[in-house]
Amino acid sequence: MSFSTLGLDAKILQAVKEAGYTEPTPIQVAAAAALNGPQDMVEEIRAVYKSRRDVLVKSMAAAGWDIPAPQASMFAWAPVPEKYKTLGSMEFAKDLLIHAKVAVSPGIGFGEYGEGYVRVALVENEHRIRQAARNVKKFLQQGTNMAPPEPPKKNLAPAK
Repeated sequence: MSFSTLGLDAKILQAVKEAGYTEPTPIQVAAAAALNGPQDMVEEIRAVYKSRRDVLVKSMAAAGWDIPAPQASMFAWAPVPEKYKTLGSMEFAKDLLIHAKVAVSPGIGFGEYGEGYVRVALVENEHRIRQAARNVKKFLQQGTNMAPPEPPKKNLAPAK
């Protein structure tokens, strides 16, 4: 497949390639084939992510965490809940992992403007998203970022 069969001007592409601003030709050809080929699989995948997004937004809202619905992404940017804002996104993400068993990416990892947010990837199925929301709800209801107290350990030492 040549540049001309892709509808691309070979001189322009060669100039861009020489300037070092482009992907190698095989990747460009594969990308063009994917974009110009059948789109039914794309629609199926979009439907899966839309469904996951809707489950995330609805179940987290029920848990007490309002997350805006992303319009065209497999990621949702969730504001850190108000009572946890002083922790910052890194500590909030750690607390979610430790206390709710839910992994998110701290927004600060994406630059200074990401602070105050965490990024949630829509990579789990709907059942797992609902389970995460249940865990988050328990965590948020604690009213603190501290772990719930552990039950006292039984003394298993033999009696004297």
